[in-house]
Amino acid sequence: MCFFLGFIFLTIAILIPYDNFEFILGPLRAVGFLTIYGNPLLGIIGSIFSIKRKDLVFLLLNIVQILAFPLTTFIGGRIFGP
Repeated sequence: MCFFLGFIFLTIAILIPYDNFEFILGPLRAVGFLTIYGNPLLGIIGSIFSIKRKDLVFLLLNIVQILAFPLTTFIGGRIFGP
């Protein structure tokens, strides 16, 4: 459940315009805030429950969710980089 919740939040954050939350988050976009703080937190919680249920697929998906920020910066650097 935590993986799907994180995926939905990330999809919504991508659709939010750049300057909507500038007065709350400062120069940080909603996508940046979610990939730095939100998704790793949901991934850790989901990983704990996946280990408890012994569900390897969701454990791997939650680990990917924990690594959301490094993955998005790597992909963004490859696509939009020099």
